[in-house]
Amino acid sequence: MVLGKPSPDFFLSALADLDCPAADAVMVGDDAEGDVAGALRAGLGAALLVRTGKYRPGDETRFDPAPAALVDDLAAAAEWIFSRAAI
Repeated sequence: MVLGKPSPDFFLSALADLDCPAADAVMVGDDAEGDVAGALRAGLGAALLVRTGKYRPGDETRFDPAPAALVDDLAAAAEWIFSRAAI
């Protein structure tokens, strides 16, 4: 079996290895289709699109479902995640 993004099985397999419920997971990626939309279709709680790597202006509106947020980099993604974390 070949397994890769944007297959829901890819994301769910990773979460199973981490013993993490999909609803609690946040995907951070630079690919609006493979990373963000793929993760959201797999049921992850949120997906953030970073303006690095493969990102091109307008990617945040090209695919459905859309990212929960568009952030500048991994540091901004971490800030977004921690600001919403249950304490």
